[in-house]
Amino acid sequence: MLKCYQICIILFMFSCQVNSTNLPEKLLNIPINLISGETTSLSKSEGKKAVYIKFWATWCQPCRKEMPHFEHVKNEYGDYIEVIGINIGINDDIKAVEATIKEFGLTMPMAIDKSGDLAQAFRFIGTPYHLLFDRDLNLIHRGHQANESLDNKLALISQSKSVDLLNIDSLSENEPNLQIDLNDDKIHALFFTATWCDWYLKESRPQSAKNCISAQKNVNLLSTIYRDIIWNGVVSRLWTGNEDLNDYKTKYAINHPIEIDMSNSLFHQYSVNDLPTLLLIKNNKVILKVTNFSDSERLKKLIDESKASQG
Repeated sequence: MLKCYQICIILFMFSCQVNSTNLPEKLLNIPINLISGETTSLSKSEGKKAVYIKFWATWCQPCRKEMPHFEHVKNEYGDYIEVIGINIGINDDIKAVEATIKEFGLTMPMAIDKSGDLAQAFRFIGTPYHLLFDRDLNLIHRGHQANESLDNKLALISQSKSVDLLNIDSLSENEPNLQIDLNDDKIHALFFTATWCDWYLKESRPQSAKNCISAQKNVNLLSTIYRDIIWNGVVSRLWTGNEDLNDYKTKYAINHPIEIDMSNSLFHQYSVNDLPTLLLIKNNKVILKVTNFSDSERLKKLIDESKASQG
């Protein structure tokens, strides 16, 4: 029969094992809704398998180049590492995702982050985005390339060998929220766009690229016509810094305030996953949403109707 101190030691060891991760509870249990209809989370793999998550987009050329590597990881290490693909859901849909899965013969579980919850939780800042967690769900890799560093860590954890941990703060939000008072009884126009959508999507999403150009030109014009509306450009933080924003402002001769949403708070709050998007907001309530900017007269009509509906 086990003595009391032996039972205490066993219980202590078990407690250490189940609480060995340094991830916050929210991140451990955030649901990852797969296109198969199933739902998973990091916590389901804790103590059983390491987890490799890759964020990607169908129009991201580096993502496409890495797809054979992604499938190789699944085939080579699938018994030891849970491999999960997460499409970022920006200018993408299930049809495009399924076509890419078929094209590259991908067999790992796949999710589409339409709500942006996963991108926000995992501090996503650009595709491709690789996150690797050991079997205890400690973060051991975070990066944008399927490189030698990632491959070495995949090989090591598949053999249950230890790998240096990363500071968990690297998955914490540390950028200030973009501060815009939207509860002042005035109509605000938030124009969501990206500094790269006009040129980077030119080959893979030509219609989206044209829409981005038309949108910025129309918003420039509308902001001079509707001066009773408070206009703000909200730029995606993906692959974008202050220099990129300055170049973009010069390129389009932008005459309204425009800033990078460095914390992704506004994109996430209003579930913006189509670029470009224009929202009219009054007292934090969306009164108009526009994603098609091909017809400037139609835009004016929609704005006029929205204003009239507010008295």
